[in-house]
Amino acid sequence: LTPAGAAALDAVDPLAGFREAFVHDDADPDLIYLDGNSLGRLPMASVALAEDVLRRQWGQRLIRSWNDGWFEVPRLIGDRIAELVGAKPGELVLADATSVVLYKAAVAALKVRPGRTRILTDDLNFPSDVQVLRAAAQAAGPDHEVVILESDGLHGPVDGLSEALGADRGADVALVSLSHVAYGPGWCWDLATTTRAAHEAGALMLWDLCHS
Repeated sequence: LTPAGAAALDAVDPLAGFREAFVHDDADPDLIYLDGNSLGRLPMASVALAEDVLRRQWGQRLIRSWNDGWFEVPRLIGDRIAELVGAKPGELVLADATSVVLYKAAVAALKVRPGRTRILTDDLNFPSDVQVLRAAAQAAGPDHEVVILESDGLHGPVDGLSEALGADRGADVALVSLSHVAYGPGWCWDLATTTRAAHEAGALMLWDLCHS
């Protein structure tokens, strides 16, 4: 493939026009940006929408904007995301940042599993997730703890989790919280099987899908 051939392919690529839909730095227009999973490029439409939110929705409509549609935004956007992940309308809502939502969910899980004091996770989980789980355990009381299952660094500790949820040990597990896809090695947990195992042990299951 020659540079001219690549340019010809680019010219007929149906996705080529999408480049113009995003903001590019004039000082570095040819930057190849591959960190979209962390913070994607700014869509041009978002600039106009943000200005509308500030100038009209907030500036002019003030508190009336809640009834104009602000209350419904989390549900409406959640339904659009649901289409991408195969969920049904009403099953997803747009919420706070990942760590905030994770903390809320973990604290709630511990409250609805009184008498169970352990949270299970693994050493492939995202570091900030582990810190959030520890904070939730601390908030629940001195008897609660986070148990970090050890992996081989490449694969999730499937056997270790099975043992920790076994009949002789699983009775005190309130919550299992894992990253579906480990951000380091790319290990992928079996969602259905793992969730079923947690539920059979009487625990709740909390997944972080940010790297899926």
